[in-house]
Amino acid sequence: MLYKQSSSGRIVVLNGFPGAGKFTILKHIKELLPANKTRLLDNHLLIDPVQAIYPDRSSEHHELRRKLREPVFEALSKLAQEGHVVLMTACLADDDWDAALFQEHLAMVRGTDVPLFWINTHCNQAVLEQRVRSPERCQSAKTKLTNVGVLQELVRKHRLIQPCDSGDGSARLVVESLDVSGEIEMSVSRLMGIVGLAQSI
Repeated sequence: MLYKQSSSGRIVVLNGFPGAGKFTILKHIKELLPANKTRLLDNHLLIDPVQAIYPDRSSEHHELRRKLREPVFEALSKLAQEGHVVLMTACLADDDWDAALFQEHLAMVRGTDVPLFWINTHCNQAVLEQRVRSPERCQSAKTKLTNVGVLQELVRKHRLIQPCDSGDGSARLVVESLDVSGEIEMSVSRLMGIVGLAQSI
């Protein structure tokens, strides 16, 4: 179903490994934008309820997450088409499972004029490990990764997804990368420029 389209609407997905500061960066951006036209969805809002029911990442776990994403993504697509800026976090790697999940993200803008900005974050390994160990993260109520050893294995075995659209012109996809090793303010400024929001401040 298509809704009223607007050139001001867009979906911005910050994709990266745990500890990159994705949610922190997007929270800062949200504060710079009109509250009534901006939405922020951390991926843990969709993961944590399912984790409470199926903590073992079983097939039931992933199916319930898919069912939860479906109406949420549809609502976000509608909002973007109505001119909202939708900010999202993700942690998608370069494998078949996450490639299918990326297609769910792309479907939010397929057949509309709304662009999907997919930004892969990159962070110095030492900084990443320091952030994962931070007291704020360790004390969070969310099911965030706080084990440095697990993080090291994750980074060693995986690389972030390098998405592409279907090539049929049905979706406006913009793929960029962002170094988030430095201060949050610098990452915020760079990301605002990448997604064309600098003039909205």
